[in-house]
Amino acid sequence: MNNENELTEKFEKISGKHIERLLIAYTEFKKEQTNINDFTIQIQDNGEEIKITFNPNLAKGERILGGKTSLGRSVTYTISKDKNKIIKSNYHR
Repeated sequence: MNNENELTEKFEKISGKHIERLLIAYTEFKKEQTNINDFTIQIQDNGEEIKITFNPNLAKGERILGGKTSLGRSVTYTISKDKNKIIKSNYHR
């Protein structure tokens, strides 16, 4: 590859400090959702807590109605940095 941008476009980065908390959220996510491949994940660091949101993708020709698609339901887990535990779960509407 000749261009550094070409290389970075093929990789997604996540900091090591978020991996453990992402795994905590993912473990909870798997209890109710079926296929992680049908979701995108957003991580928001708010200082004392981290919010990890799983957003379902849209099936072909589908529009989003609230926080749910035919592929799943959008959910945000708030994780305490001190305790490394989920302190709140929000399903989106």
